[in-house]
Amino acid sequence: MWKKLALMVLVLALISAFAIPPAEAGSRARYRWQGAGIALGALTLGGLILHGLHALPPPPPRVVYSPPPEPYYPSPPPREYVPGHWEMTREWVPGAWERVWIPGHYDRWGNWVAEHYEDRQTPGYYEERRVWVEGYYRN
Repeated sequence: MWKKLALMVLVLALISAFAIPPAEAGSRARYRWQGAGIALGALTLGGLILHGLHALPPPPPRVVYSPPPEPYYPSPPPREYVPGHWEMTREWVPGAWERVWIPGHYDRWGNWVAEHYEDRQTPGYYEERRVWVEGYYRN
């Protein structure tokens, strides 16, 4: 504000220095109306400048907030149905021990072998089996 006031005083001083002619002796009423016009112009100009200094500042600019754009989410891929089917699986069947009754007999050298029990083992093995797999939806 002080800068504006100092600028106004400087402008008025420069205008008055070049616009007002030097004083001359003469009639008192000779330049009366010219002086009154100058005074009236100075008052008008000063009033306009002072009114500009004390006028309300312009209102702040209106800020318009718009909502953010809707985010785009692509639709998920369609679910795919896998129908039920047979599959071959390979499963291990463990071996087993079996107790077998052996009746009395002669061996190949002609010796008598009394009857007795013998433990025999059947080894484990892999077996191919068909297994039904239910249908399902794949994502």
